[in-house]
Amino acid sequence: MNVTLYAGGPTCYSCPDGSSRSCEVKQECNQGDDSCLKLTSGGNTYTECGRYADCDFMNLAVRYSLPDFEFDCCITDLCNGQEKSAFQKFKDFFG
Repeated sequence: MNVTLYAGGPTCYSCPDGSSRSCEVKQECNQGDDSCLKLTSGGNTYTECGRYADCDFMNLAVRYSLPDFEFDCCITDLCNGQEKSAFQKFKDFFG
């Protein structure tokens, strides 16, 4: 019996250029990328796959060279998307 395990990461929104707040591009993360990043600075939002171990202020400050930013890393599919309103969550749940 052969068993093949896929060790890929989550699916994340991926707009690493920061040109838009509402990214719709989805990317299945490569093996080794185990989290989704969402970084906001001014009017720009950067989203992409990454390693959870690299998700800290110093690493991101060097990588993005931005003077001020907020960030979040998460490990579930599409967790780095735009926040939904309570109404949209209700609509998604009940159809």
